[in-house]
Amino acid sequence: MVEREVKIRVDDPDALHPLLEAMGAARSRSEQELNRMFDTPEGTLRRRGEVLRVRTADHASLTWKGPAAEADHYKHKVREELEAGIAAEGAESLVAMLARLGFHETLRYQKRRETWHWQGVTIALDQLEFGHFVEIEGDATVIQDALRLLRLEHEPLETRGYPELQRLANHASQA
Repeated sequence: MVEREVKIRVDDPDALHPLLEAMGAARSRSEQELNRMFDTPEGTLRRRGEVLRVRTADHASLTWKGPAAEADHYKHKVREELEAGIAAEGAESLVAMLARLGFHETLRYQKRRETWHWQGVTIALDQLEFGHFVEIEGDATVIQDALRLLRLEHEPLETRGYPELQRLANHASQA
């Protein structure tokens, strides 16, 4: 599967609710997530631009993301993504399996995510300790339409992933 997404930092994600409703987006859920990143002791995955994550919310998932491809003409982030879900109770078993395979947890962050759906794209309003973001994932043209309707088409795209932003926030708090 190929993931295509944009991420934009926003001051107040709640201010987008009226715009989401006006465009006919459907709110599907709101949940607190724990995201745990894994790598080899040598940092093999990070050096290759890959991500290995266990996410726990009302369910759990194991996700691998490949290196980001060259951005398309819209400047969307595009990368291969594989994901498998299990019941939330299985998250610790996933972590134990990864440890037995030589992976260790390198980073963790929490996120409050409110998910909306519109014309085949997923629109997530994310609140993390280092900021608020809108993430839109799906078809390139529909992403652009959503950005326009949410009045975000002229806002700068955040090209860094949450793990990198969390590392920067951790570094800044230690300085």
